[in-house]
Amino acid sequence: MNRTSLLSAEDGTQIWYGTLGSGPAIVLCDGLACDGFIWPYLIDELVSDYTIVRWHYRGHGRSENKPENLDSMTIPQLARDLKAVLDALEIEEAVFAGHSLGVQVILEYYGLDPERVRGLIPICGSYKRPLDTLFNTHYFREMLPYVRNLVSISPERAQIFWKTVIPSKLSYLMTTAAAVNTRLARGRDFLPYLDHVANMHLPTFLALLTSASEHDAEDILPTVTVPALVIASEKDEMTPLFRSEEMAELIPDSRLLVLPKGTHVGPIEHPDLINEAVRKFLNELPPPKG
Repeated sequence: MNRTSLLSAEDGTQIWYGTLGSGPAIVLCDGLACDGFIWPYLIDELVSDYTIVRWHYRGHGRSENKPENLDSMTIPQLARDLKAVLDALEIEEAVFAGHSLGVQVILEYYGLDPERVRGLIPICGSYKRPLDTLFNTHYFREMLPYVRNLVSISPERAQIFWKTVIPSKLSYLMTTAAAVNTRLARGRDFLPYLDHVANMHLPTFLALLTSASEHDAEDILPTVTVPALVIASEKDEMTPLFRSEEMAELIPDSRLLVLPKGTHVGPIEHPDLINEAVRKFLNELPPPKG
């Protein structure tokens, strides 16, 4: 059964969610400024046997894109929004897959509501402070407060600049050179991400980035009692391989898949490898409750 709807979060913010297919539930959690570009191949693989739950974070996609209170743009708030989505869908148990920032969201959700989690699939993400290791430098973490201050001085001009520069061809080439293996990923798969970033409300983007940069779920990892499939990319400079290796070691029942020569967008570079590994992982999970 396919369904889309909006719900009102605890503070009244409108959150979009939808489902595809039928069967045991799998919840997909996006990266920052994403609205689903990373998932098409995995959805195509699983939709015939599973209920795929999609949703957009506050400030993203078809959810309310300018939350009144920027202080609500936090990882813990996203986890509470996700709980509201599952409540609305009356889903008692699900597997949670997250890409990039979505890894932080699914780990935070586990800390909030572990009884609902059958399994975890963190993909190309960090369990703590991702700006500390972004491109192997602290530069971005240190610059973030200054960028937020500059945007606050002239938000309208900053928004125009952001919208103009991000989707340009130069931006695409620069981004792929830094974060994407262009021999593996096709531009048509990646370009929707640039379009979505360009249309995001810049203060909202920076507020959530700030929360992500401070978020640390290391204390949650040893408490995870469900199986986990950690997927990482060999050449990921945005969330380096060693963070995923640490995560796999800290989660008691976990396995690690490393995508050869993959980068931060591994799911669109190595769809066959990921589809096979995820399918095997799901088949080996204990049966759903009830």
